[in-house]
Amino acid sequence: MAGRPRPVAKPPTKAPAKPSSKPPVRASRRSRSRGAPPRRPLAIALAVLAALTALCAFGVLVYLRTPHRGRGRPVRITVAEGADSAAVTRALWSAGVIDHPWLFHMLAAVTGVADRAHRGTVALRDDLTPYAVLRTLHRGVAGLIRVTIPEGYTRFDIARRLESAGVCPAADFIAHTEDPVLLQRYGLSGSLEGYLFPDTYDLPPDSPAGRVVERMVAELSRHLRELKASHPDGVLRAASLSGSDEGPASPSPGGFDRADRLIVTLASLVERETGSPDDRAHVASVFWNRLRLPDFRPRLLQSDPTVVYGCTVMAARGTPLPSCDRGDGGVRRGITGAMLTDRGNPYNTYQHEGVPPGAIANPGAAALSAVLAPTSDQDLYFVAMGSGRSAFAPTLEEHRRNVQRYLRRGDAGVSP
Repeated sequence: MAGRPRPVAKPPTKAPAKPSSKPPVRASRRSRSRGAPPRRPLAIALAVLAALTALCAFGVLVYLRTPHRGRGRPVRITVAEGADSAAVTRALWSAGVIDHPWLFHMLAAVTGVADRAHRGTVALRDDLTPYAVLRTLHRGVAGLIRVTIPEGYTRFDIARRLESAGVCPAADFIAHTEDPVLLQRYGLSGSLEGYLFPDTYDLPPDSPAGRVVERMVAELSRHLRELKASHPDGVLRAASLSGSDEGPASPSPGGFDRADRLIVTLASLVERETGSPDDRAHVASVFWNRLRLPDFRPRLLQSDPTVVYGCTVMAARGTPLPSCDRGDGGVRRGITGAMLTDRGNPYNTYQHEGVPPGAIANPGAAALSAVLAPTSDQDLYFVAMGSGRSAFAPTLEEHRRNVQRYLRRGDAGVSP
């Protein structure tokens, strides 16, 4: 009916929702971070890049510090004017000095070493690390050649080693060991055999042979002077036996008196007779006893190495001994009966009494010390037992028993 208000319809009421057992669904990360930069992929990329950089740096460091697989062979390369890192790398690669030339090329270019490298001849070795090669090139000077001279080498052995290392020609070295001016300066005669101290030397390539000789003699003089100061009794023994009128004191700087010459000569025999450190002083005492004991006659040292050295020297002088000829023009290295009975060999201590005319090799400090401080034994004989050691005896009868005992095994030698 008109004028009567209508009742307002109420919306239907909903039943209260039952609580759900499912956890509420969170808004997705994508919806919450829409528009923000993706941080995790960037961090991963940076970490990978840092790891790769560290790995490369470690690899370069290992490369720089790893020696090339060589034998220590001396190598000389020529760096031409205007040579760039590629040219220097090719020269090193061709000479067998480096591995991985592409890596060395990169390092030489980055460091600028190739631009500052020495122009001309550079001395290296085939067992250096790339770092050592770069450092040698960076110094701007030719490198040194390291040469080791073993104890017991003769001057002929030393000459060949120096020539093969590229230090100086063998013929020049031998000529300077026989230089009359040098011999007079040192108070010696014949040659400088025995006075070329065995040691490790760092020498420039193409060194003047005379300078190399003088350096080695200076080293021998220094070591001998120090050993004499430590063994005054040995010096007096040598001075009394040699009849040296200069006494135990050293002569003029760089020179050698008669006592010095006796010490060096006996030390060369000790050096060649035994390689056992425990036997050196005992072997030295045998030689001293043979030279000093009044009841030992004739005073023959009877040392096999002296005979062999005499064969070598006579052949080098152009007057080879028939007893030393092995049949093809070469010199025998093994002892024969003809060699032992050859009086034409001036170094034959089976035929000539006393010490030989000079040293037969270049002794080291240990052999020199053994001569200056021998044992107090009264032995006069020794025979090699084949094990590196020697059997000693005071009488000929006992020595003969030792010879029979050890020669029967076929692995020993006899001397004296």
